[in-house]
Amino acid sequence: MIELLLVVLVVAVVAGVVVLVLRSRRSTAPSKPAREDPLAHGPDLYDPHRIGVGDVITYAGVDHVVRGSITLEEGGVVWHEHLLDGSTGRRWLTVENDEGELEMALWMRREGTGLTPDGDVVLDDRVHRQIERGRATFTAEGTTGTAPQGTVDYADYETADGVGMLAFERWAPTQSWEVSTGRPVTRGELTVLHAGPAT
Repeated sequence: MIELLLVVLVVAVVAGVVVLVLRSRRSTAPSKPAREDPLAHGPDLYDPHRIGVGDVITYAGVDHVVRGSITLEEGGVVWHEHLLDGSTGRRWLTVENDEGELEMALWMRREGTGLTPDGDVVLDDRVHRQIERGRATFTAEGTTGTAPQGTVDYADYETADGVGMLAFERWAPTQSWEVSTGRPVTRGELTVLHAGPAT
């Protein structure tokens, strides 16, 4: 009888230890990040500096998916370019803080112009004057058509009234200049649904 009680006691102790070990493993297992409801704080509340690959951006009633993002830096100034893909085609969105002011613009590539950033540039019967030129370092993620990292030469132009925007970019010294025309957009013109972390 005593032997039976000892066996029962040993089994109970072992079972208790097993339960404690299993509970401690369960509590220390890393938890997966939960997906976020993109509309929880209202669709108009978004952080332009958090835009990234997988986000959905609505502009003029058309949804675009952010296919790729490029982060550029020159002299401590950082800005972002995002490749948007929608039913009306591809366009680029730039996001930058210029002396504390948020600046955003939408750009469309212009193929076959043969233009280079030398002096004043005439496009669509409008004269564009250079306002900025430089070389920035960049890193890219997603689909951008660029290398994952490197340097880019750029030149920005405007018309005299400041409405017409023209940009030149060259992602490698041996490449020809890419030409884009753009227009400024306000934060309120875009609706952004940030992609939450995957579980």
